[in-house]
Amino acid sequence: MEYNSIVLTKEENIAIIRMNNPKAMNALEDELSAELLDAYKTVAADEEIGAVILTGAEKAFCAGGDLKKLSKGFESAEAGYNYMKSFREMVMTFMNMPKPTIAAVNGFAVGAGFCIAMQADLILASDKAKFGMAFANVGLIPDLAGMYTLPRLVGLQRAKELIFTGRTIGAEEAKEMGIVNRIVPHDELLDEAKKLAKKLANGPRVALRMAKNVMNDSINMTLEQLLDLEPHAQAICFQSEDHKVGVQAFFNKEKPVFIGK
Repeated sequence: MEYNSIVLTKEENIAIIRMNNPKAMNALEDELSAELLDAYKTVAADEEIGAVILTGAEKAFCAGGDLKKLSKGFESAEAGYNYMKSFREMVMTFMNMPKPTIAAVNGFAVGAGFCIAMQADLILASDKAKFGMAFANVGLIPDLAGMYTLPRLVGLQRAKELIFTGRTIGAEEAKEMGIVNRIVPHDELLDEAKKLAKKLANGPRVALRMAKNVMNDSINMTLEQLLDLEPHAQAICFQSEDHKVGVQAFFNKEKPVFIGK
């Protein structure tokens, strides 16, 4: 697919997906969502890529849904339902990415943009970043899994407060709430995200993939179910080349150089 609303680049063993429609503050228009899905699938299937960065162009990470489209309304509830269902594959593909993902939030991440950021495994935020569940301001509820991810990051009461009020918060408050992993100076955001992504990409990829899968699934499991799944995932790690590399490096008192297998 030829991209118009995003830019996909590769640097060594990482991929950078940049939402690139700054005139619309990278709002989630139909073209952007289609291109994001294609890019997600592309990097997920690329065995050379070990980590993925998602960011935005200029002042916004993503300023939310396409209000121009929504202002026209839908001819029926079913049409609106089908429109929202069309985003399901995009959400699931990114959240189930078989490699670590980082949202490098460079500016406004509001509405659907906030939800997209929370789909990533880790969030690095510029000191200029702003987050907001702005849905209530236009009479809507959060979508794109926002009501799944936000309570798991901040707890139910704080999630309700952010969703009910629709207020915008800065990077510092977002970090205090547990939404953001780290805040960096605005001009250093992408460089810091690349450093982290390359560190993850150079790590034990099988173990990272297994850990991500188990942790994502554990939220909906009992302790007994987790303890049933854990041995299966660990058995796969035992067979990985990186496990052997790591053990050998430990005994040799060396830093392991993982090969990603």
